[in-house]
Amino acid sequence: MTSLPPDLQTFADALDAADAVAEAIASRVTDEEFFWQPDQGRRWSIALCLDHLAVTNTLYGGLMREAIARARAAGWTRKEPASPGFFGRKFAESLEPPVKRRTSAPGKIKPRPVTNREEILRSYHTAHDDIRRMLADAAAIDVNRATFRNPFIGLVRVKVATGFNVIAAHDRRHLWQAGQVEQELRRVGGIAPM
Repeated sequence: MTSLPPDLQTFADALDAADAVAEAIASRVTDEEFFWQPDQGRRWSIALCLDHLAVTNTLYGGLMREAIARARAAGWTRKEPASPGFFGRKFAESLEPPVKRRTSAPGKIKPRPVTNREEILRSYHTAHDDIRRMLADAAAIDVNRATFRNPFIGLVRVKVATGFNVIAAHDRRHLWQAGQVEQELRRVGGIAPM
């Protein structure tokens, strides 16, 4: 990848860190543990956390890619570092771990019923690879001016700069959640009986 401006490199570094955390967690658990859901199946497994991230990052990534293409076509060149607006910053901050308030995932980004560990990890990493390419594409455009429609609240426009912040914070949130599942597995000595 070509050299990124420091503000965008921060997001690339966050993707690298998230990939490393996901791989570390996945490597320490068996297939059965990877799919085990705590609280007698009422909470997400490590697999569901990672698949949710893959689905969400793919959705957001597609919308952000379109916004970047529109900005390039309009000639909106980079003027200053990526900076989310006030509400975008607050939303990204609300996603940061440790999780203080649990919410339900909207239907568009619910994890898929995938039972193949390799497929989940491949989807997770592919979504990150797409975002890395997008960061390179975004280096020349004004990510503070380029916007996309919020996929959950149609009347709200989101800056591409905010989208990068949201992706990074959302990754950290659900990787923290996956880590909590792993810790719970260790506390109960592996898969807990149902």
